[in-house]
Formats: sequence, structure tokens, C-alpha cells
Amino acid sequence: MMNKLIRSQYQSKINLTTSVDVSKIARPKEGWIRTLRKSLGMSANQLAKYLDMSSSQATQMERMEAEDRITIKQLRRVANVLNCDLEYAIIPRKPVESTITEQAKIKAQELISKVDDQMRLEDQQLSKAQLTEQLEIEIDRLVEEMPRTLWDK
Repeated sequence: MMNKLIRSQYQSKINLTTSVDVSKIARPKEGWIRTLRKSLGMSANQLAKYLDMSSSQATQMERMEAEDRITIKQLRRVANVLNCDLEYAIIPRKPVESTITEQAKIKAQELISKVDDQMRLEDQQLSKAQLTEQLEIEIDRLVEEMPRTLWDK
């Protein structure tokens, strides 16, 4: 019971991010560091001095961000120097519950297919309607119980 409550709290927190329109805050092509630096009217050399590094290192850091090779620690350092905060999130494309249900459906189909194959060999196969009903029952069970094997490949 406690696991369900905790999982529900996590899901609620993650689902809050799905309402964010990230297209309005997408990273600029040249990266946030360079864009912010330019918006402040700051040269790469000036930024380098604030970061206590060489101009070429500051330029390299900007390039690394644009190429997705910068660390969160480095971004946080630059943000701090430029009087900014770094916020990051992994934003689900749909509610977490939908992702869980989709995975449960995949697992349920695998299980029902195996059972159906076995029953067919024994000449006891279920009708299409019965298979659909069993599939729905199994999906509901998997979503409810959330077995550790749900995400096994």
C-alpha cells in the first residue's frame, strides 16, 4: 500500500512537467550560454574572466553546450556567474499512467499470446472476444500490481 502511495506521489510530480510547453523555451541553436552572454553584451573573454578560465576554454564550453557535451555541473557554474538559475527536467511526452498502461498492454499481449498458443495446441483456444476480455483483465492486473517484471525486456 505504501509503495502505491509513494509511486502516486512520484507520478503526480512528473505529470506536472507535461503541462509545460517546452517549445517556447527550447534551447537556442548556439546554446544558452552564448545566447545569454550575447544578450548581456558580454564578450567571451569577459565571461572567461568571471569563470576564472581562458577565453578559449569559455568558447569551448559554449561549443560543448551546443553539442550536448556539457555537464550539468558546468552549466550550473556558468548560470551562477551570470546571475541565473539552472533548472532541468526530463519531461514525459504523455502522462506517466499512460506509459505504464502501454507497457502493461505489451506484457499482457506477450502473456496472453503464450497462453493462447498453448491452449491452441491442446485444442482449447479462446474466441477473439474471450482473448480481448482476458487481455483487458491482464492489463488491469499489471497496472494494479505493478510487478517488478513489468519493465523487463
